[in-house]
Amino acid sequence: RYKKENVVLVGLMPGPKEAKTSEINHYLRPLVAELNQLYGGVVMPTVQCPSGALVRAALLLVACDIPAARKTCGFTSHSSTCACNKCNQQFPCLPDSNAVDYSGFVFSEWVPRTDDKNHHDAELWRMASSDAQRKRLERENGVRWSELHDLVYFNLVECTVIDPMHNLYLGTAK
Repeated sequence: RYKKENVVLVGLMPGPKEAKTSEINHYLRPLVAELNQLYGGVVMPTVQCPSGALVRAALLLVACDIPAARKTCGFTSHSSTCACNKCNQQFPCLPDSNAVDYSGFVFSEWVPRTDDKNHHDAELWRMASSDAQRKRLERENGVRWSELHDLVYFNLVECTVIDPMHNLYLGTAK
């Protein structure tokens, strides 16, 4: 499964610096358009069926480090008051500071984030008429629009995974 003939490189984002949050959707848009087309099915020649076979494809998950996952999937950063992409927990800020206070939480009381609410909140962000309104919505909901929201079959809440290489092996869990 790791042979080069089984690997598909979908794209690269040019450097030398990391892409800004506002730039990610420009790279995702053509990919999402092709994935939507492939999800419905495309007839193309294959080795077993030279005259053409119906081929379908879908995005199964997004696996990357936390900052990349947040940018790609439309969640706010790990340092925001909505730091978790799996729940709706709102963390307060420390007194006289913008620093987030993660203390005093009870995991059993967290309300899971749902795909429907996530998509609704992202759509509100996309339709906002000003940057100030978008910032307010980000603080309230912890989400912004990602082109991946246009994949009708894809659940960004459940299918955004923090990969173990970054999270555990390199010790870069943020």
